[in-house]
Amino acid sequence: MSAYTGPSPSGAGAGGPAGPGGRGGFTGRRLALVESMLHSAFYDGIHAARDLGCEIWLLVQGVEWYTDGKPFDDHPLARVDKVIHTDTHDPDAIVDAITDTDGRPLVDGVLSFSDYHTEATATAAERLGLPSQGLDAVTAANHKHVLRGLLGDDPANVPYRLVTSPDEVDGAIRHVGLPLIAKPPSEAISYGVRKCLDEAGAHAAYEELSAVKRSLRGQPRPGHVLFEQYVPGTEISVESMTGGGVTHFYGATSKDLHRTTMLEEAHSFPVPLAPGVWEQVTAAVGRTLKAIGYRQGPAHTEVKLTDDGPRIIEVNTRLPAHMISTMVADVCGADPHLVAKLLALGADPYPGRAGEGVTPAAAVVVLFPDAPGVLTAVHGIDRAEATGNVTVSLHADPGARVASRLDNSASVGFVYAHAGTAGAALAKARHAASLITVETQEGD
Repeated sequence: MSAYTGPSPSGAGAGGPAGPGGRGGFTGRRLALVESMLHSAFYDGIHAARDLGCEIWLLVQGVEWYTDGKPFDDHPLARVDKVIHTDTHDPDAIVDAITDTDGRPLVDGVLSFSDYHTEATATAAERLGLPSQGLDAVTAANHKHVLRGLLGDDPANVPYRLVTSPDEVDGAIRHVGLPLIAKPPSEAISYGVRKCLDEAGAHAAYEELSAVKRSLRGQPRPGHVLFEQYVPGTEISVESMTGGGVTHFYGATSKDLHRTTMLEEAHSFPVPLAPGVWEQVTAAVGRTLKAIGYRQGPAHTEVKLTDDGPRIIEVNTRLPAHMISTMVADVCGADPHLVAKLLALGADPYPGRAGEGVTPAAAVVVLFPDAPGVLTAVHGIDRAEATGNVTVSLHADPGARVASRLDNSASVGFVYAHAGTAGAALAKARHAASLITVETQEGD
């Protein structure tokens, strides 16, 4: 895929005068969002579109996922124009919620950034003739064994085996090799990802993960486990935006991973890669997006850089979490949250480019508790922010139950920093994070 450019900042897109990010396309438009990812970047993206004239309808199964027992009226999502309670796993229910009695759409677009709801959302969009990311594409991205099958013999693919019963484990180990990665084939936020060093570890991972018969959002799962060859190398993610049949690549994001859970603990953007390596990476990601039939929207693609070239780890047909989209916006000058929403409304926005933002580089360190339990306090925020060009944001309050460091749901906040290079920003964010203590105590 070639580079998606959209109209220049001074031009006009399908939605009206572009401005930075094509913002004129929001005026008088109505967008339905099916659920939301957690944390302020996604909430801020919603209200940025509302501030530019877009009416936002939010479809939710229930508000408990977002409130942690607190009143929903106090939550940022409560400030959308309309909250609709419906079965957000069911495309029929989504269609009914956003159409009139004659079946005509009451919205100009429908979009989801939740991996658990992108398939139902794409189905609804296509039934109503609204802009869609492509049902086949989001299905392949959400079900990782389907992605592997579509990549086939592409050099960026890795050996894999979908394990559907205990008697298939040994054969899968022989096919994939050790060490290997075991994961649920259809989950998000690094939930259930395990690195297995030996046969005993692989059997234990299968036993653990096959017992999980519902997703984090309650969808039924068959208990299958995906085994993939562990690929040594440096992991990055590639942030991109597809529109009009072509893809614009913002740049690469670094990843600091926990050694066993593979949990992402820090990021920086944009990571400088040698021109030849960057060309190989974008070619591999472009082939992957083409293989799944991705029509439009953001993609967050995880890639391993190996001695034999890039390897595709996963594709997420949504905006990334962990403030990565904030880094992209600050470096590239256009907010991907706004760009993605404009695409869903049928506009042709300008995506922005590195060097057009307010800083050359940025980084984020994820704050995790040292032990699970009840969050009692977070100390050192003032000292961290006093180091300069650093902000700390929390998404867990004292009294909240916090989990072990096994997936991204355990995080309690972010340390965000600007600097002249990605490496300098990461060093600044790490230093600031070292001044912060997350305090927990045992309890229910």
